[in-house]
Amino acid sequence: MSGRESSSLSALTGVGVADLRVECGSKPSTSDYGIVGTGAVRNGTKRGYTPLQLLPVPIPLTMRLAHLTDPHLTPLPDRWPGGRPSKRWLSWLSWQRRRRHLHRREQLEALVDAVRAAGPDAWAVTGDLCQTGTPDEIDEATAWLQRLAPDERVLATPGNHDVFGPGSRQRIDAQWAAWLHRPEDRVAVRRFGPVHLIAVDSAVVTPVGSARGEVGAAGRARLAAALREARGRFRVVLIHHPPVPGLCKRRKALADDAAVASLLHDEGAGLVLHGHLHHDHRYDLPTADGATLPVFCTPSASAPDAAARLFDIEPADGTFRVRMRLIGPDGVSGEKTWVSAG
Repeated sequence: MSGRESSSLSALTGVGVADLRVECGSKPSTSDYGIVGTGAVRNGTKRGYTPLQLLPVPIPLTMRLAHLTDPHLTPLPDRWPGGRPSKRWLSWLSWQRRRRHLHRREQLEALVDAVRAAGPDAWAVTGDLCQTGTPDEIDEATAWLQRLAPDERVLATPGNHDVFGPGSRQRIDAQWAAWLHRPEDRVAVRRFGPVHLIAVDSAVVTPVGSARGEVGAAGRARLAAALREARGRFRVVLIHHPPVPGLCKRRKALADDAAVASLLHDEGAGLVLHGHLHHDHRYDLPTADGATLPVFCTPSASAPDAAARLFDIEPADGTFRVRMRLIGPDGVSGEKTWVSAG
């Protein structure tokens, strides 16, 4: 079995051999682990497979992570369906006048094809799959997530255009459950060998003119606990809004960005990935141990400069080697490598 094959197998189950030895003192639940068979690794018996036995699944040599954000999928009608002017009407008007010419489905599909060809072990999707969070848009985004990759490979968290108005949250929680992975206090954790993906839900319903987000006290406490529990692994924080003050106007910012940035300073992490701003940006956040925490904004996945990020993360003598590339429909650029404590 090659290193990349080992990576893919371990990524699908979410555990490596060390995880199995430490975490499986009792018989594993079929909802916790996948199965190993000829040509298939799927979650649980509910899909008609046999539960995983305690096989020596190797820790991956390299785990490949793809980050996509802000595709703004929408089947919004050409004509406003009626009703009084509202926040949703203003967003519909913005779509008709400008955004529908920027966010193109063909651009998104070309990007997804390019990323899929790179063979990522996991996909991180950080929100704004919709434009106004209507039932039709949420249904469209659900169908897209179903086509993207197997459920166990995808971790998603919503953005402000998803949780846009009354009713959006309930429908998203119900229909995107397979990709939200049961968040606790709006924080979900998925393990892929030595890599822990920690998704933080910053989406809240806001009034007209506001695109703000908020993690909240309970969410920050759960995020801090998740970072502490994963110390020694490579920790990747996923969030829609930028978790650092000063990166956008206050009406679009995370309401508690200073508190989240302080938490990240204290607890540390290997990477932070966010969307919301629709452009390529890196910010280095100082941490308490004297290191720097890279915070990346990835461009919109459907805009004219559509791109995703690919990260290859490899354990190396108590640290991690990280290779980052920006991938678009026409190729790869901006390769960077560094060593991280995780």
